[in-house]
Amino acid sequence: MATLSGIASAVPSVGHSAATSAATRSMAELGIASILGAGFVQQGHLEPTTISALSKATFSILLPMFLCTSIIQSVTKYGLKKSSLAVPLLAIVQSTCLFLASKFILLPLASIDVESDEGRATTVCCSFGNSGVVPLIFCESLFRHSANTDYVAQSTAFVSLFLIGWSPFFWSFGRSVLIPDRSNSSETKSSAAKLMDLVKRALPPPVVGVFVGLFIATTPLCRLFLSPPDSEAKAPLSIIFNSVANFGRAASPLSLLILVSSLAIGVGIGKGNTDWDVSTEKGGQGAGMNFLTKWAVVSISRFLLSPALMYGLLHLAERIGAISGIDDNPMLWFVLMLEAAMPPAQNSVTMLQVADRGDDAASLAMFLFSVYLTSMVPTTIALTLALQKFKLV
Repeated sequence: MATLSGIASAVPSVGHSAATSAATRSMAELGIASILGAGFVQQGHLEPTTISALSKATFSILLPMFLCTSIIQSVTKYGLKKSSLAVPLLAIVQSTCLFLASKFILLPLASIDVESDEGRATTVCCSFGNSGVVPLIFCESLFRHSANTDYVAQSTAFVSLFLIGWSPFFWSFGRSVLIPDRSNSSETKSSAAKLMDLVKRALPPPVVGVFVGLFIATTPLCRLFLSPPDSEAKAPLSIIFNSVANFGRAASPLSLLILVSSLAIGVGIGKGNTDWDVSTEKGGQGAGMNFLTKWAVVSISRFLLSPALMYGLLHLAERIGAISGIDDNPMLWFVLMLEAAMPPAQNSVTMLQVADRGDDAASLAMFLFSVYLTSMVPTTIALTLALQKFKLV
C-alpha cells in the first residue's frame, strides 16, 4: 500500500494531482482485492473447484447479463454512432499488430522459440490484454464518484463494444496460437460439426450478451424493456430488465474475486492445493525459458508498445474519419487507451486447463501473477496520463 501511495511522487511528470489520485485509488482497490482473495484461498474458503464453478456462472450468465443491459441503456441514451462501430475493428487491429510485433521482433530478439509451447504462451501474453474484467473494474472505480454521472455507463458501453471485436478474435485466433491443433480429429467431423465448433469459439457468452443487447437496443423491442428517457410511463417488461440488470451487477465483483483468487492459487497459496501443480519440473511454461526474459518481453509489449500503438491507431482512425476527435468523444479515447495498458489476458490459463494441460496452466498462472504484480506502476502512470490528456477528472 505504501508503494501504491507513493506512485504519484515517483512520477512527477504526470502532473495532474486529481488524475494521479484517481488512478492510484483504482489500482489500490485492485491491490487490496488481491490481498483479500489470497486470504480467502489461504484459509481454504476458496478452492479450485469453487473458483471454477464461480467462473462458469460469471462467464456464462452474469457477465452476459451485465453487458447486455449496459449496451441497451447506453445505446438508448446516446445512440449508435460511427465512432462506436469502429471500436471492435480497432480491437482486432491492435491485437493483430501486437501479435506480429511479438512473433517476428520481440521474441526473436530475446532468443525465444516462437513455435515452442513457451513461446506460444508468451506471444499470446504479449498480444492479448485482459479486456473485460479489469477494464470494467477500473471504470467503476475511476468514475463512480465523478461529477458526470454518465461516465460509468459510457465507459462500460465502450468496453462492451471493444469486446465485440476482441473476444471472438481471442477465443478463436488466440486459442489457435496458444493451443495449435496437432491432431487429425477434426478431419472426422462433419461440416456442420466444424461450423458449430467455430461458432462456439467465435461467440462466447459475453459476446452473445453484447449482440443481444445491440439487437434489442436498435429495434422496437427496446420499448418493451426500457422506457424512453423523456417518458414517465414504465415499459411493459421493465421488471424483467431490472431483474437481469440486478443480477448483472454481480459480474464485476465476482470477476475480480475469481481473477485474484486464481492468481493466488497459481503461485501455490492455499492449504492442500493439489488441483493445480505449480512445479516447473514437469515441462511447464517456466521450465525451459528464463523467467525474467519472458517477463521483460511481455512487459515491454503490454505496457510500452501496446499503448503507443493504440494511440497511433486512434489518431489514424480520426484522420480517416472513422472516429471523432478527443474533444468530441474523450471517453472512447480513454477506454481504448485503458484497454491497451492492461496486463495479459488471464483467460489464457483457462484455455490450457480446458485442454488438459494442468502443469502448463499452473506455471502460466504463476507467471501472470508476477506480471500483474509489477503492472501496478506502469498501469497507474498510463491511467494518470490518459485521464489528464482526455480531461476526464
